[in-house]
Amino acid sequence: MPSLIASAAAVCLCSLLLGQAVLALCGAKRWHWIAAPVGFAALIVLAVPAIHVPGRSVTVVIVIAALSLGGLALWIRRPLHRPRVSDLLAALPVVIMVLVPFAASGRAGTLGVSFDNDMGAHLLLAEAYRSAAVAKVSPLLPAYPLGPHAVAAAVAEGLNVRIDIAFAGLSAAIPVLLAWTALACVQKANWFARLFVATVVGIPFLIAAYYGQGAFKETMEALFVLAAALIIAGLQPVLDRRRWIPLAFVLAGAVSVYSLQGVVWPVAFIAIWIAVRVGRDILRSGPRSAWRSQREELLPGAVGFGVTVALLIPQIPRVERFVATGASINIAKTNLGNLIGPLPAWEAFGAWNQPDLRLPAAPAFTAGMWTAFILALVLIGGVTLLKTSYWMLPLAAVASMLVWGYANHAQSPYVAAKALVIASPLLLVLAALAVVGTPLTRRSWLAMAAPLLALLLLGRIVVSSWEALRYSKIGPTRHLAELRSLAHVIGTQPTLYLGNDDFIRWELAGANVTPAYFAGIPGVPLRPEKAFTYGEPLDFDTVNSQAFNGFDWVITPKDAAGSQAPEQMRLARVTSSYDLWQRVSVVPTRSVLAEGPNASAPLDCSSAAGRVIVRARGVAAVRAPEPVVAVPPIAPGATVTVTLQLTPGTWLLETPYVSPLPLSVTSHGLRSTLPANLERPGPRWPIGQINVVRAGPVPITLRTTKYWLTPSSDVATPEAVVATPAAADQILPLRAACGKLVDWYRAG
Repeated sequence: MPSLIASAAAVCLCSLLLGQAVLALCGAKRWHWIAAPVGFAALIVLAVPAIHVPGRSVTVVIVIAALSLGGLALWIRRPLHRPRVSDLLAALPVVIMVLVPFAASGRAGTLGVSFDNDMGAHLLLAEAYRSAAVAKVSPLLPAYPLGPHAVAAAVAEGLNVRIDIAFAGLSAAIPVLLAWTALACVQKANWFARLFVATVVGIPFLIAAYYGQGAFKETMEALFVLAAALIIAGLQPVLDRRRWIPLAFVLAGAVSVYSLQGVVWPVAFIAIWIAVRVGRDILRSGPRSAWRSQREELLPGAVGFGVTVALLIPQIPRVERFVATGASINIAKTNLGNLIGPLPAWEAFGAWNQPDLRLPAAPAFTAGMWTAFILALVLIGGVTLLKTSYWMLPLAAVASMLVWGYANHAQSPYVAAKALVIASPLLLVLAALAVVGTPLTRRSWLAMAAPLLALLLLGRIVVSSWEALRYSKIGPTRHLAELRSLAHVIGTQPTLYLGNDDFIRWELAGANVTPAYFAGIPGVPLRPEKAFTYGEPLDFDTVNSQAFNGFDWVITPKDAAGSQAPEQMRLARVTSSYDLWQRVSVVPTRSVLAEGPNASAPLDCSSAAGRVIVRARGVAAVRAPEPVVAVPPIAPGATVTVTLQLTPGTWLLETPYVSPLPLSVTSHGLRSTLPANLERPGPRWPIGQINVVRAGPVPITLRTTKYWLTPSSDVATPEAVVATPAAADQILPLRAACGKLVDWYRAG
């Protein structure tokens, strides 16, 4: 946890230092909270060129550190350019809330595992950004925007932390920066009003849910879209010819995160702003006067556009390829991504009473009433602001919802959901300003009701987001550490992974690893006799024997119930959960029966097929029966006891479990703690060894861990406990294997 907090703090601090330095260079005379998004954009722009310079992320870290120190010198020498401590503390509720997923799971790690396992690919891209050796094995995508990955690589390099911790810290920093950005609307309000606005805008439901599911691009784009709206509305400290340079940084940041489609929102805001100004001036003074008024914006606009292009020079080829490949429109309209259906627009108002954003509100009436309350505040705030100099804010919110409406009509629900997340903070700005910071609050009736309305809005937003954050899943790191301990042994030699782990390529970053099964697709030829389906274990007999000859190494979960390794595989290294095998010679063909998900099947010599096998006069690997007992799901903190009927001898226990929390197992003197595991179901993981003296029932007790914030939904699913005799398979003539369980056989 300290490394994660340090990563988030580094992103926040560098963003504030760099942002205010940019504003000062543009002529700002004092601190302004628009520095937060401007500085974050500057951080991204500085980090992106890492792959083009010697030293990669190391060089970038030195440059960022030097410029940040310059920003710190500005704070020290000019007190007006540093933020008030009370303003910094206004984001404290958001700081606490972004740590909720980690507190609920009892660990720091990758956000959103099992919800959005695309993070496996993003972590690998960040590793490749940081390391040329990793990029050589896993090349960077030529068109995909990699600004966030570049920042994560810089944070990991600068603080010497793992890339998953750096990425989690970066993701955690965004709601905090979003909260601070919202303070630009209420810089002269009292402290409670600032805390209220920062919390409501910083972490509404959809921002919390997407953050908790590891979807970082949408929260970053929401930050830049809010910043663009505030700057265009006039909520920034620069008023001379350099006034559009802060917007240039925001645009460059949006392109770095979302490629060219990231500027759809800001460009729409600019178009609306120009149209309203021109129309207003024509109505007031005629076309000629309107032209003179707009001509004053030509030079500042040209300066802003030039700065935007200059900041994006290292990324222009990547953006061109993105547009040329049509990556922005190639998502099929039927593609749901990780959703189960379109998201209703009402979720953007932050009052959803369901922790999983994909599910409908429950009860629907309660959610509807809260949404109506917030919608009323949005309308009040929007109508009021239209009468002020900040009329652009409600128009920007309307434009954002129009973008969502178009996406909802013309794009897939997966794409439309992203637009809804991006619009949410702008809507909540209007709702918050309806209660504080608008002329309405000076009316007697609203002034009296404002504190109550603020508490109601704040409470509903916090409760909704809190539950979504508790519901989030954090990736365990035990298997990661074990796999990384094997990485230096396998080097870059071809390696087969006999498991089903969406993060395996990142966990073995830099290694030439091929998963036997990945994202629903076999990576190597699988045997038809095994008839492998999702949720079943993979073992040596699942893969066609000849496929092993294309690999020097094989990594398997430590599965005593799995098929025996070929003789040509030498056990080279073991960890608590894995075996590393080295292929020392050519693996010959060996056959298996129709085993299905099991490691063996009985040889029926009375059948026609069995008689054909026996006549081949070969040998077979015969194994003893393996008792299995089903285990029901286990709620957090609950205990379940099951019983296995075992004979005297040494038995190896294992379970094909999935659990967000550690799982303790006790039996016959055995005390074992299984780490949390959120990988795909199927692999059997070792529990431990027991010695049975007398035949009979052996009780096995399983208990899940529970932390203070752990939600009741964090259920462990062990599925079963399997007991395997410690004795090795017997190699018998095929005739002697009749009626016995055969692991594999080979014709004579």
